[in-house]
Amino acid sequence: MNTSGSGALTWPEGLRPEMALPFALWRTLDLIDGTRDAAEVARLAGLSAPELRRKMHEAQGWISRAEDHGRPMTDGAARQVTQCLTQVVGPVAELMVEEVLDDLGEAATLSALLAGLTAELTPEQTGRFAGHLRSLGLA
Repeated sequence: MNTSGSGALTWPEGLRPEMALPFALWRTLDLIDGTRDAAEVARLAGLSAPELRRKMHEAQGWISRAEDHGRPMTDGAARQVTQCLTQVVGPVAELMVEEVLDDLGEAATLSALLAGLTAELTPEQTGRFAGHLRSLGLA
């Protein structure tokens, strides 16, 4: 867990207020104000010390994924997205990914690619696609 020199608990490295995190996680992180120590945050959240550590670790995972979504696209990430989309729409997935990447040009990020692809899917397809992405740690 991150603590300041005074022992006060601090937000995980890289966490920003605008990041999309599960509500239950934000409810705990919102108690971290830079003055409370881990024991006080855990008490206020109704958590044990190990549960608070798990919440902080979970937050770090969400932060890493959010940072990955803002990075420029790599060939490996495009292949993984294509693999997930193929399981939903079949072989046309490769063409869909190529078209969205072409439209995005140099500004292509994982987040922008996923937004472009989900705009072309039905709600049911979007749910299945998101499930496959989650299984690879991409969503």
